[in-house]
Amino acid sequence: ERLLENGELRRFINIYINDEDVRFMGSLAATLKAGDSVTILPAVAGGC
Repeated sequence: ERLLENGELRRFINIYINDEDVRFMGSLAATLKAGDSVTILPAVAGGC
């Protein structure tokens, strides 16, 4: 629920497989292999 909106990855959530953005790898259909590294990062914005 926090990662998806209407079945799609939310714009402010960044997921990487082996440092590659999943949006360029088929999004949620990207395939994981044993030993792959997965990183999930929320976008952060702000300032003074």
